[in-house]
Amino acid sequence: MIDLPAGPVSNFWPAVLLALGFPLSLLLLNELIAALRAGGNPLVRSLVTLRNLVAPALALLIFVLRVLELPRDDPAVRVIATAFWLLLLYALLGAVNDLVFRLSGAGTWRQRVPELFLDLLRAALVAVGAVIIYSQVWDGEITGALTALGLGSVVIGLALQEPLGNIVSGLMLLFERPISVGDWIETNKIKGRIIEINWRAVHIETATRELYIVPNVSLYKAAFSNLSRPTSLRTEQIELGFSYDDPPNRVKEVMLDLLRTTPDVLHDPPPRVRTLSYGDAAITYRLVFSVTRQDQVSAVRDAVMTRLWYVARRAGLTIPSAISQPGRAPLTPAQWLAADHARFLPAVTAGADRETPIMDYTKGEDVQHLGTRFQGFALILEGRAALLAGDAQGRAVVIGELGPGECFGSQLTAGGASDDLGIRALEDVKIMVFNSRAISDLLNRSPTLAAEIGDAIESRRRAAQAARRRG
Repeated sequence: MIDLPAGPVSNFWPAVLLALGFPLSLLLLNELIAALRAGGNPLVRSLVTLRNLVAPALALLIFVLRVLELPRDDPAVRVIATAFWLLLLYALLGAVNDLVFRLSGAGTWRQRVPELFLDLLRAALVAVGAVIIYSQVWDGEITGALTALGLGSVVIGLALQEPLGNIVSGLMLLFERPISVGDWIETNKIKGRIIEINWRAVHIETATRELYIVPNVSLYKAAFSNLSRPTSLRTEQIELGFSYDDPPNRVKEVMLDLLRTTPDVLHDPPPRVRTLSYGDAAITYRLVFSVTRQDQVSAVRDAVMTRLWYVARRAGLTIPSAISQPGRAPLTPAQWLAADHARFLPAVTAGADRETPIMDYTKGEDVQHLGTRFQGFALILEGRAALLAGDAQGRAVVIGELGPGECFGSQLTAGGASDDLGIRALEDVKIMVFNSRAISDLLNRSPTLAAEIGDAIESRRRAAQAARRRG
């Protein structure tokens, strides 16, 4: 028979409690993490750190102290205790960050605190915690630790002047706040949007999806433009020349209409056209318009420059060539018919004369605005266009499509019904516009054509009424 010790075993109950408590605590933490994760709570990250790192370190520390009964000054115990306290400090700082900043509402001061400032604050707290742990666990003198820390800081500062300069410059940028994440800036001929401000540099994403990294010290010392301040509105300028044969007031009228009808060009502040200078070959004008954000500038500028050719051509304005060559005049009806386009409604095109204009419209441009009357009779020569009508709320809805050989205009919708219809180019469209006298004579000579136009009038009237009912 084996004799048991008469006295209590000092490490028995700690071992039992550790064997039962550690798995139970992990189970409880798992359940809590699952519940918070389902609700999208940011504390999940801190609890995962507590479960995976802090809890095992604490269990190991209890094991060596209470079960193995190693002395506190044992090197293994001190290493384990140091690891536990550092992990606990890391978890607590993460929890405080989640509670104070990650759970803060949009627009609050806590959300506006820069990430770099939080990183520096955490680093300072870790340094203080490390000094306290060194004093308590390793029985070191805090004064000596601070002295060593100060000497080490001097050495590190001399060795890391450039990185530390970036950190200090980053702090100055944060305190002055001339930039923030999401702003568009231009520096060193680079224009882009700030996507990150960290310890070392500012990360800028350019319009071509390139990542341009500017060291904090370079950005702090150099001049740069913040394109998102003092307002997000951006104003763009385009300079172009027109012939001396084009009256300036006519040019400015046409260009103003171009800007006002281009999507995303703001009406407040209103677009402007200025006569800039008189050159050797042309009068130079400046087009000024505004958009809501910097990232719209490129697309809106492209839309303006694309529509410019079509608008100037329809208005009979001449953009002088950079090379000394005569400008290309718009096609006359005779030239267009000679190019084998007379297959579209021969009865109509046969009535065209040299005074019948041919006009070009670009994709997305309104040939006839909804709620306005198109003056004259128009025949589509090339391209496709959408037929629009207004619903009960006044929104434009597509009720049909027009193609080569089809026509529209005031003669098709007598009595003012044309105000209910609109025409929008689905691709580049070329139309021939007849005056009222020419089309009236043609309809009188061709009863069949008049009947076809009457059928088109009735079909579009029914479609417009159906659109209003659907609204």
